[in-house]
Amino acid sequence: MQLHTVDLGFSDGEGGAPSGGGSVLRLDAEGSIDLQWAQAMQVAGHLDFARGARSDSAVPLARDLNYVLQFVREHFRPLKYATVLQSESIPDWAERWEISKITGTGSVQLASQVGRQDIVTSDFSRDTATGRVFEVVNGYKYWNRELIRAAVTGINPQVERAMAQAQAAEEFLDALVATGLVGSQYGAGGTRDMGLGLTGLGNDANVVADGLVVGTTKASGANGAWSSAVSADFALVLDDLHNGLSAVYNRSKEKHNADTIVMPLDEYNALNRLRPVGYPANVLNTFKEEWKARLGRDGRIIVWERFAALGTISTGPRILFLNASDKNVAARITGKEYGVDQVREVTRAFEANASLVTGGVRILDSSGMAYLDIAA
Repeated sequence: MQLHTVDLGFSDGEGGAPSGGGSVLRLDAEGSIDLQWAQAMQVAGHLDFARGARSDSAVPLARDLNYVLQFVREHFRPLKYATVLQSESIPDWAERWEISKITGTGSVQLASQVGRQDIVTSDFSRDTATGRVFEVVNGYKYWNRELIRAAVTGINPQVERAMAQAQAAEEFLDALVATGLVGSQYGAGGTRDMGLGLTGLGNDANVVADGLVVGTTKASGANGAWSSAVSADFALVLDDLHNGLSAVYNRSKEKHNADTIVMPLDEYNALNRLRPVGYPANVLNTFKEEWKARLGRDGRIIVWERFAALGTISTGPRILFLNASDKNVAARITGKEYGVDQVREVTRAFEANASLVTGGVRILDSSGMAYLDIAA
């Protein structure tokens, strides 16, 4: 997680004490409250929020709030979206993003069959993808009594509120990248569409239009399901996986090889469990070895539970095959990673405001992707 390191300053208009609306604490280049600035405020007698409990309250205030900022930076980890897709950076002030892919068209002829004026020349086409950019905000606050207690006792303030908001921001991005569906408030009614009108990596209309990979009919009788497959289905499940790789290879006219497969946990566990009679290797290990020989390097299988109910077979799982190393296939549009960009004094408290800027998922070349839908 990165911070938006903007020096927001603190002034009454003439570089002195705060006036009206509370003070804005100055951030340094690392995104923490500037301790030199806090020291100057303390010397000047400003930010005496401790009401006499400590005469030097400005510096302890900065240190306690910095503890929270630093804790989030060091302990928070992004969710699956950051592992699956690379980031395409844009300015954080942009209103829209636009990315073009140029495809050249070339051909040759036998010189004996054409005159000098008839020599074939090259041409190119341009495919452009565009979309909106969204700023998403949240925040957390510490009441003055909490900060006075921390300043007097030397006990750091609790970090749970800051971590919860960072988690909410990551869940937003995770849902946005997966399906374009995001919740306006997590934990209250479940994930809801905020009306952004976006799709994601798992439900792109162009990839669907290219054709879904059809799962093999298993000996167990299940409609393509891996979770109920039996030993006799070993080769059929392997065929499903290789068919997904082949779909990317063939649709892209041998330009793309899928190096990443995304699947829900139940399907991953099924690959790990399934073995033929008298053979020690499971489907997972067998496929990884065959995939490595085909790709020329190790591929990635990423478990992402958001793909558990995206499929067209009774709302079952969807398996994604993707050339994730090529940003011309798909990338996530990032204007600003989530981070605190303002800490300010409010009524009886100090509040940290955080934001992120995103344009969702950009899929420019759907031939580098394929969906396999199977039964649950």
